[in-house]
Amino acid sequence: MHYGLALSGGGTRGAAHVGVLKALEEARLLPDAVAGTSAGSIAAGLYASGMPVSEMEKAVRQLAAHGNDYLDPDYSGIMEFVPRLLTGRKISLQGYIKGDKLLSYLCELTAGKQLDESVVKLVIPAVDLISGQTLCFTNSETAGAQMHVRWTWDAYLCEAMMASSSVPGIFAPRKIGSWLLVDGGVTHNQPGGLLKAAGAGPVIAVDVGAPYSAPDDDSVIEVLSHSFSIMGSLLEECRPPSEALRLHLPLPKDAGLLSFDKMEACMEIGYQYIREMIPAIRKALDMEKRPGPQTYPAARSGNQYS
Repeated sequence: MHYGLALSGGGTRGAAHVGVLKALEEARLLPDAVAGTSAGSIAAGLYASGMPVSEMEKAVRQLAAHGNDYLDPDYSGIMEFVPRLLTGRKISLQGYIKGDKLLSYLCELTAGKQLDESVVKLVIPAVDLISGQTLCFTNSETAGAQMHVRWTWDAYLCEAMMASSSVPGIFAPRKIGSWLLVDGGVTHNQPGGLLKAAGAGPVIAVDVGAPYSAPDDDSVIEVLSHSFSIMGSLLEECRPPSEALRLHLPLPKDAGLLSFDKMEACMEIGYQYIREMIPAIRKALDMEKRPGPQTYPAARSGNQYS
């Protein structure tokens, strides 16, 4: 039975998505369609590129150990910010972090593949600051019309992943063609509805967002991130549910946007939680009396990434 997996945003909490995929792989329940927003787009994009889950685990451990090395603060823009603000001059700073180093790493992980080289159906949303529309990167030829949503098939996987992960005010927007793109969580932090619109079967949604509470860390980055998360969650509550099952992972409250030291713990929690939820997932997909799929999506076997 075909089904889609929709992975929410959540900063470094998104490492849990790799644990989710590991548990699904062990249960022979890997999806043939996937969508991801922000951090979820990274897991979704790597999965759609054909990367084995074991290699995705290695990437999480690499970021957990060296995550700060992939951040490139815009020091010149930061230094100019306050003087320009106080004197009323134009502020050129678009985000604390330029994002070029992380983009390069994502391009390396996906081997420079384009959307149409994805091995499963894929949807990655970002938001265009110029038009205000949600721009969905996809390889689906059956994507349906939705209000305020546009679809594009022409981009590199790493570009789509980086655009969807560019949290406003923290990462600089990404310029792709005529679009100026920021985090897809501005409008669709949980992309299950978009995955359905792209023609996926039943959808299992995984939410790794932080709960409503005051952030433990009152830094500018965490306050911006937490405010953004609340906005995205409230928007999702206004939409009718489109998933067969939505799972909220019990992740550490203190795992924030850039808490690289929490990534391995989040990945393990995602793995253990989904292992326990396999019966519920089978039931939601009407598979409780059927065996799991006997084959995985194409290009997922072999050692092409080792």
